Amino acid sequence: MFQKIKSFLFNFFHFNKQERNGVFVLCCIILLLFSLRLLMPFFYNSSEQIQFSAEIIKSSHLDSFEINQTSVDLPEKKLTSHQSTNPELFVFDPNTVSFDDAQKLGFSKKLSLTLVNFRNKGGKFFKPEDLKKLYGLSSKLYENLEPYILISSIKSSYKRDSVFFNSPRNYEKKNSIKSLVELNTADSLSIVYLKGIGPGFTKRILKYRAMLGGFHSINQLKEVYGMTDSTFVLLSSQIKLDAYAIQKIPINTIDFNSLRRHPYFNFQSAQAIINFRLKHGKLSEVDIKGLGVFSDEKLNLILPYLSY
Repeated sequence: MFQKIKSFLFNFFHFNKQERNGVFVLCCIILLLFSLRLLMPFFYNSSEQIQFSAEIIKSSHLDSFEINQTSVDLPEKKLTSHQSTNPELFVFDPNTVSFDDAQKLGFSKKLSLTLVNFRNKGGKFFKPEDLKKLYGLSSKLYENLEPYILISSIKSSYKRDSVFFNSPRNYEKKNSIKSLVELNTADSLSIVYLKGIGPGFTKRILKYRAMLGGFHSINQLKEVYGMTDSTFVLLSSQIKLDAYAIQKIPINTIDFNSLRRHPYFNFQSAQAIINFRLKHGKLSEVDIKGLGVFSDEKLNLILPYLSY
């Protein structure tokens, strides 16, 4: 009986030569995949485009004029006070922006309808600050949208649901700018009037400025998508930078995901900083340089943004 059991177990668990070879090859594949997973951070593309991530905007009522919100019929849209949880910021004209585009910017459905009703009753916005008078628009939402507001001349004809002016795009006094524009605090209207810059570049510059936290060097404009040498030379002669206006990164308290979203930090460098903090505590500028994950060129770009 014992011999039969022993024979059964031997036959059940015994591997022939072909099966042993198969197990060996499978182990090699598993080891290879595991090694690739460990090496992935070293091959991670440090220059990948970072998707702009805006915070959730909470709506609050301001003491301003109230507009009747029942005069426009929209096709079977259920009105709620819920705002978009993932706003998409882009240059827009409040005199022409559509109902759907307003919601993409972070307007609630109710606030978008208020905006459309106001325009249908003959109301117009003459300057960005006029948008603050819209009933239901919170100060937080206005602060986020203010750099992206671009109002065309009221005398020109409007094209419904268009973010920019009607073609041809003739910007007033575009060639008569005398004073330099401070790029870190300029709004969209100030930038779009610069020579050689249109709405497209205005949007890209504002977006990259928000991702960086501001520019500390004019040469950083070369990193804006689509920036050519000729456009850079033309633009650099019309602007100035206030290095004190940039938003600092609290390097000793920021979490991994927030640090990873900055264009100058990739997976490897962000992880190195977090690991150093866990093992040694707070970092200094000397510690940042000693991590060995940044080149001298990258350090010159990163260090002005760090606060300790």
